[in-house]
Amino acid sequence: MKLIVFTPANTKSAIGRMAALVTRELVAQGCELTVVRTETKHLLSTDVHDFGTRVLPWDDDAEVRALIRSVDAGIYHIGNSFEFHEGGVRWLAEFPGLVCLHDFFLGHLFYGWAQTHRAQAQAVLQRWYGEEMAERFFSFSDSEAFIEGTREVIPMIEWICSQADGVVTHSSWGCSRVMNSCPGPVRVVPLAYNAPAVLANSAVNTSAGGRTLQLLTIGHVNPNKRIASVVQAIGLSPLLRSRVNYRLIGAVTPEMMNSLTALAERLGVNLVISGEVDDNDLARAITESDVISCLRWPALEAASASAIEAMLYGKAVVVTDTGFYADIPDSCAIKINQSNEIPELQSSLEELLENNIRLISLGEDAQRWASQTFTASNYAMRLIETIENMSRTVPGKRAIDSFCVILSRWSSNGTFFVTPDLINPLSLFENGD
Repeated sequence: MKLIVFTPANTKSAIGRMAALVTRELVAQGCELTVVRTETKHLLSTDVHDFGTRVLPWDDDAEVRALIRSVDAGIYHIGNSFEFHEGGVRWLAEFPGLVCLHDFFLGHLFYGWAQTHRAQAQAVLQRWYGEEMAERFFSFSDSEAFIEGTREVIPMIEWICSQADGVVTHSSWGCSRVMNSCPGPVRVVPLAYNAPAVLANSAVNTSAGGRTLQLLTIGHVNPNKRIASVVQAIGLSPLLRSRVNYRLIGAVTPEMMNSLTALAERLGVNLVISGEVDDNDLARAITESDVISCLRWPALEAASASAIEAMLYGKAVVVTDTGFYADIPDSCAIKINQSNEIPELQSSLEELLENNIRLISLGEDAQRWASQTFTASNYAMRLIETIENMSRTVPGKRAIDSFCVILSRWSSNGTFFVTPDLINPLSLFENGD
């Protein structure tokens, strides 16, 4: 099978890292692949992940079009960052394919695209959400208000999925909108991820019993990681204040750093904010930690790379009982109810601090489950199966699209065309060999 894969390739992209794992596995399974990197133009010269195949920039129109004419299918890795996915949005509109949907909220992706496609954006918003919602979308004063005001009612999933021939995503909690908008097959497949720095006999750190607990949060430091709540939970407990070291690794704004530092100082919490680090330092920090906080509220992702990586390292993880995280087996994570967040965090961390057997057991169970679940070989096989399923639905979709174009030229809205006696015969395209 000959494929073209549209994905961010920048080494700072977790989606790019995952796509590289799957791409190498697809090559190992006999596929012929070319990668088209999709970052916005100022990032196209940055270092790339190892895809094991040729990598092209998305803005080389002639080369990409030539590839499109020669492949069996296109695969698009799509997440909620316009900076990383501009090229994917551009080519999906012209060359539909299989979308690997990494987030169940695409508001920021759509907002970035809308800056140069405002008229089209307004039409998309009105089509899927109505005129009132279309007017609200661009009215929010800051990012937090934007997420809170749009994530449930205007998540923009339909915008991308309606352009796809099929969708693979990584958990079921946000699939209803996907299935209502994608005309092709939809499949839930566990995210492919790895922990390359895990060494034999070093995955589980057992140092916490009777000593200091090393607590870690990784990734972009923003409000939905609930870091302020973790600091408060530690600060309200004399036991935790004296025996927990809390470290943050990831990009952080000066304002966020100052706010969290002031909060920690006021509550007497030992907080270290390390900012961004290289892969070796990150692997070392994970290995040296006892517990990794993977709290999210709101949870917008289809799966969490950081939570999966933590489990692959054999670490005890603390998650919010929502979205993807709710599907983690109870034996593999401590789940926090967001409505009672700080008290439950406090009691859970105190338990882990005083019960080393529980700490080790969580890590061991998590590592065992994650290493069997989040594999590149499984993901690659499911992609191929879904593409084969798409080959049975795409002819019908293309036929409907062609008829709708003709109807629109006749000034029809097409509603009379969507009737069983006209639609049902198209099912013959789905039943062919």
